[in-house]
Amino acid sequence: MAYAPAGSTTQTASLQHLAKVYYERRGLDRLMKRFQFSNVCEPHPIPQKSGKTIQMFRFGLPAFNVVPAAEGVISNPVQQSSTAISATVEEYSDFMSSSSLLDETDINDTVYQMVDDLSYRAAGSVDTVIRQEVDSNVGSFVATLGNNFSALDVRAQVAFLKAIDVRAFDDGDYRGVIHPFVEYDLTADNVAGGFIDCMKYQHGTELLNGEIGKVGGTRFMSTTNVSTSGSSPAVLYNTYIFGRGSMGIVDLEGRGPDRIEDPEAQKFRINIVKGGPSPADPVGEIGTFCSYRFVFTAKTLDGNRIRIIQADASLV
Repeated sequence: MAYAPAGSTTQTASLQHLAKVYYERRGLDRLMKRFQFSNVCEPHPIPQKSGKTIQMFRFGLPAFNVVPAAEGVISNPVQQSSTAISATVEEYSDFMSSSSLLDETDINDTVYQMVDDLSYRAAGSVDTVIRQEVDSNVGSFVATLGNNFSALDVRAQVAFLKAIDVRAFDDGDYRGVIHPFVEYDLTADNVAGGFIDCMKYQHGTELLNGEIGKVGGTRFMSTTNVSTSGSSPAVLYNTYIFGRGSMGIVDLEGRGPDRIEDPEAQKFRINIVKGGPSPADPVGEIGTFCSYRFVFTAKTLDGNRIRIIQADASLV
């Protein structure tokens, strides 16, 4: 039996009430960087009401005495020496705002999105300020021993650090920050005693945030937020190796930034202020303000304790 076609379909022009599109209430995930440079810095807070500048110092070491004392003669006293290191904190702040009408009509949670965006911006700003301070130590830059980065490069630079008596961190290892392209070359280096994946550590070893593994007594953390040579076609990616006491972070106590490693899982502290009628906005056109503010700086404590290897990655 033949049937007549349906009288109404989704294509019927006279059915103007039909919903044409379903809009999801949340945006898709975004490609966010991970942030690792805070993990290599030691904290030096400044109490509030104590100024903006901190002065640290490091005593010099006396030279060894290889001259026998003369009998019956009192020698000169050994003089002490010290070096002052100062750092001045800076203020960083930003805000976003939305109209009242947007808050009332947007299918997405406008405030949540502003918090998410500012959180990422703030966390990335902290990481980049630290990285730029590290990059200012131009005397620490070296080239790879071969065409690409390898375990041999790590061992060589750790040897340079040890040769000037730079100690490892308290867990007995140095710290490294590496780009994924360079990480590929390091993990592909299958020489004996090479890269050890962090999943193969002994049971009970506490992992650093974002740690991928270690080689040559250096524990590496991976991030795309590293500096490059910027030159084409062979862009060189910086790989960083740190000894203990190389870098410091100075916070104004109670006003320092959050330390965010994974912005997908962690959120920076964001202030949310609801708008509404006020002398500055009599009719309440502004719906919500979101903002952050923090006071800190990064400081090189000893540039000799840092090695920056510029590597030509084989993948690109």
